[in-house]
Amino acid sequence: MIRRRTLLTTALAASAVIGLAACSEDGSDPEATGASDAGGGSEGGGPPALSGVTISEDLGAEPTVEFSAPLSISAADAEVVVPGDGATIAEGDTLIWRSLYVDASSGETLQSWWQGAPAGGLQVTADGVGQAAFDVFTTMTVGSRFAMAGWQQDQSGQARSLIQVADIDRIVEPLRAEGEPGDPSGDFPAVTLGENGAPALEGAPEGDPPSGTTREELIVGTGDTTREGDYLVMHYTGWSWADGKQFDSSWDRGAPFSFVQGSGKVIAGWDQNLLDLPVGSQVMLVVPPAEAYGTTEESQHELAGQTLIFVIDILDAAHRVD
Repeated sequence: MIRRRTLLTTALAASAVIGLAACSEDGSDPEATGASDAGGGSEGGGPPALSGVTISEDLGAEPTVEFSAPLSISAADAEVVVPGDGATIAEGDTLIWRSLYVDASSGETLQSWWQGAPAGGLQVTADGVGQAAFDVFTTMTVGSRFAMAGWQQDQSGQARSLIQVADIDRIVEPLRAEGEPGDPSGDFPAVTLGENGAPALEGAPEGDPPSGTTREELIVGTGDTTREGDYLVMHYTGWSWADGKQFDSSWDRGAPFSFVQGSGKVIAGWDQNLLDLPVGSQVMLVVPPAEAYGTTEESQHELAGQTLIFVIDILDAAHRVD
C-alpha cells in the first residue's frame, strides 16, 4: 500500500537471479530492488556471457569490471567471483549487499555504492525470486562477491544489457524489533505483539487525530542510527484512524519491506519521520492525509483523505559510503 516506484520487470532466464538496476534514459538514479532470473551458458552453446569479463577480487575496494564493449549477452549468466567466509544463505534470509551496475553495451558504470549510490538487497525465497535464483543464492555465503549478466527494462521500457557485481555484506537479523521499552504518551491505542513480533492495536483510536505526523517510540533499539540515503529494511502494519481496521501488513506477507530513505519512493510521513532511529526500534507513526495519500480531491488512492496509523520495526539501515 505504500507509494513507491513500480519495480521493473526483467528478461533474464534460466539459473540464477539478482536485483538489477532500473536505469533512467541517461543512466542515472538506478534502483536496485528488483529481481531477475539469470543462468550460465548461452543460446546455441556459445560461451557464457561472463567468460569475457574480468572482475577484481579485492573485497576492500570498489570492483573493477573489464571487458571489450559491446558485450553480447545472449543468455543471462552468474558466477561467484570471491567466495565469502560467512554463513551460508538460507531460505527466507534477507540480504544486504553493496553493488555496482555496468552497461554491457558501453562499459559505462551506471551506479556504484562505492561512489555514493544506495545499498541494496532482497529476501531469498523461491516465490519471490524464482526457483533458479533461489537455488543459486542458497549456495552462496555471506562475504561473497558475485557477478550477474542479463537485462533490465529502463524507465522508457527499453531492455538494457547489464552486468551487476555485488558484495554480500550481511543477513538481516533479527526480523523484529529488540531493545528497551519506550515511553509512549498514552494518547493512541496500545500495541500488543504476537509471538513472532507482529503488532496489533488494542482497540480503535478515539478523538480527533493529530494535524501533523506524530511519532512515538515503543521500543528503543541499540543499533546504528538511521539517516537519509539508507537502504532501510523494516516490518510494518497499517491501520485506519477512522475505524481501527488494518489495511496492510508486511508481516502478513512474510517479507520485510525495503526502500531508500529520503528518496521520495514512499509517503512523506515515512520519508521524514524514520530518521535518527536506532536499528532495532519499533515506532508508531500517526500520519494525516497531507503526509500520506492526500485528500480525496488530490488523489484517487483508496486511502485518500484518511489519517493512518503505522507500527514499524526498524530491522536494518545500510548506509551509503562515507
